[in-house]
Amino acid sequence: MIDNGHISARQFMILVALFGIGDAILYVPSLTATAAKQDAWISTLIGWGEGFLLTYLYVSLSMRYPNKTIFQFSQEILGKWMGKAVAVLFISYFFIDASLMLMEIGDFVTTQIMQETPIEIILVLFLVIIVMGVRSGTETFSRVSELLFPYFLLLFFVLIAFISPQIKIENAKPVLAHGIAPVIGGNFRYAGYLLETVILIVLFPLVKRPARAAKAYILGILLVNFFLAMITAVAILVLGADITILLTYPSYTLAQKISIGNFFERIEVLMAVIWFITLFVKITVCYYATSCGIAYTLGLRDYRHLTLPLGMIMIVVALATMPNRPYFDAFVSDIWMPYSLTYGLFLPVLLLSVGALRKKTVC
Repeated sequence: MIDNGHISARQFMILVALFGIGDAILYVPSLTATAAKQDAWISTLIGWGEGFLLTYLYVSLSMRYPNKTIFQFSQEILGKWMGKAVAVLFISYFFIDASLMLMEIGDFVTTQIMQETPIEIILVLFLVIIVMGVRSGTETFSRVSELLFPYFLLLFFVLIAFISPQIKIENAKPVLAHGIAPVIGGNFRYAGYLLETVILIVLFPLVKRPARAAKAYILGILLVNFFLAMITAVAILVLGADITILLTYPSYTLAQKISIGNFFERIEVLMAVIWFITLFVKITVCYYATSCGIAYTLGLRDYRHLTLPLGMIMIVVALATMPNRPYFDAFVSDIWMPYSLTYGLFLPVLLLSVGALRKKTVC
């Protein structure tokens, strides 16, 4: 183990929940509505079953090798060289995911809040916080997540409560007007975010009791689906499908529409704070997983030596991966799901299947 820290099952559940919500809370309503229109909320409900199946897959794989990270048991299952190759693939996925999310923060802040600020400044400032969290270790950033979770819950439900008077049920009608095919299309994009939770396998060995870790994993994914289904449904019911599709950040627009008594309004900072909390957790976990993976692959004793140079590389990669907004939207809509499918489904199934066959052969 590169990191000897330990986290409780409760902390792991919170990490799973905040990680899964991550950047999805801003993007999922628009992405799912693009394909499913007013039935986008049905696409997210299908995700409940998918989330459970994926979690069962990840838990089964982690429980088979309870004290080892995915980088370690990949070599045990596939052999030294093939296992290292798979580990490098996972590391690249974790790193690219973190870089994309870092760029999302820069784009959001410079287009919605601080238009005059150079995006590089935003990236550096946020990355400094991420590096501090990773260098502090899993125990520290898991405790920070535990402290932030109640604030996330408060702000989220305040947002839902204040926007609920503007809900119009007719915006969700007609239900299944174009059949089930568009709903499946919307769910296909939604599932791309669920597949990213494979990264949490890296944290599984750090939970004190594996059996409790499994339950925490499942509960965390249930919370993810609950919050994403709720924000998608509210976006459709308040904004309507056509407006939701056109908006880059429909959840942020929801907060802008809040108006209570003509004096309590324009509190979109609530949505921004919610997103900063979830994205801080998600990028920190991805950054930690990347650092640990590289350290293990190179045979280093401490992953912390890699955090600063890795951060410099991440800023360059973040700027390169998103040259403009249309390019990023096309990438997320058309490429990210198949890309995530490789790491979130195919490789875990391969590892679990080969591991089971090797065990039968030995017996």
